[in-house]
Amino acid sequence: MDTGNTREAIGNVAIEHHHTVAEQFNSFYEDESDRYSNVFKYGRFKVDVLLDAELKALEPGARVLDVGCGTGHYVARLRDLGFDTHGVEPAAAMRKRAMELNPEGTITEGTVTAIDHPDDSFDLVMSIEVFRYLHHDDVMRGLSEVMRVLKPGGKAFLTFVNRHALDGFYVLQKTRQLRRGRAFDVKHPHCEFTTPGEVERDLLASGASDVQIEGRLLGAIRIVYKVSQSLGAAVARVVEPYDDLIHEQRWLAPFAGHLVAIATKAP
Repeated sequence: MDTGNTREAIGNVAIEHHHTVAEQFNSFYEDESDRYSNVFKYGRFKVDVLLDAELKALEPGARVLDVGCGTGHYVARLRDLGFDTHGVEPAAAMRKRAMELNPEGTITEGTVTAIDHPDDSFDLVMSIEVFRYLHHDDVMRGLSEVMRVLKPGGKAFLTFVNRHALDGFYVLQKTRQLRRGRAFDVKHPHCEFTTPGEVERDLLASGASDVQIEGRLLGAIRIVYKVSQSLGAAVARVVEPYDDLIHEQRWLAPFAGHLVAIATKAP
């Protein structure tokens, strides 16, 4: 299979995967239990702390775009905070729920590689758990699109998957591929592993003038959650202060479960 077909297949499978898991994601977002109840909520809380810091720096009414907005819960939350927020989502079931949660015209169909908004439109563009599903060629297309729709001096808030995260996901993914004899499918879609240095390089090449890299979520916590949700919750409550202290050390970012890049578009 040539590179072009592989890239296209990877993107199509990622969309189909998210179509099939829309209800699961919706239940995660609408679960009112505390942040320790499952690894999704705990990990997203850690990412949201960083996101909220960026939101506080925005002016009231600032324009925000959530690319790959999924079920639209982030769009709704940011609109409630007073931002002019819009979402782009390619998976039909995800987009349907996002449209139910948000005013008409807020959510549009599209992908990060072809954002249907004009140049220099947004003060902040966020894309959480999107780039991980793309072929690297599409990662570069997506980063260029994010920078295109950002206003000069605007911020991009993006997440990626660390190749060397301590949760062992890279090893699991490669082992799974060897056992099945194929790279990905709808149940187990492609994952594009990367490093902080590669992310910074790609963002600078795409038009960013400054890149801040952060790591969040101690890998061992994710492993404990996989063994037992209740045990994971108990462990997370105890180790959370130490988890936060660890990730204040920027040199540990390559080993974190969540890799976050906050990039500024060149003026």
